[in-house]
Amino acid sequence: MAFYKIAIAKVLKAEKGYSKDPQDVGGETYNGISRCFFPSWAGWKIVDEYKKKLGFPINLRDSISLNSMVTEFYKTNFWDKIKGDSIKNQSIANLLVDSAVNEGIVPAIKRAQEIVSLPQTGKVDDLLISKLNALEASI
Repeated sequence: MAFYKIAIAKVLKAEKGYSKDPQDVGGETYNGISRCFFPSWAGWKIVDEYKKKLGFPINLRDSISLNSMVTEFYKTNFWDKIKGDSIKNQSIANLLVDSAVNEGIVPAIKRAQEIVSLPQTGKVDDLLISKLNALEASI
């Protein structure tokens, strides 16, 4: 079984910190969570409070509750939707969740379906999980 904590650590290594890049279509982001795409994420209230404090944005790292919210956000919005707990191979789970975060859940699932020669529905089902788990021997 793949472990969420391992997969999310890899995602957060790439999606690290606070950014407000005008060139980024996601606009303001914290650990890869875009205010533009996820404006109702509760973590934005904490980010906004920390903006008023000395040391922003580095001080965001000190908020245990904020960083816990980040972890829960990725679990609920990505890991659970790809059924990561059902995937046996950690590398496959890591790749699928990373793909889901960066290009969207449906495109990531369709790509996985294409790789294992299934119709591209964009929905995770038992057959997809079975085929992904069968790849374990070859990876």
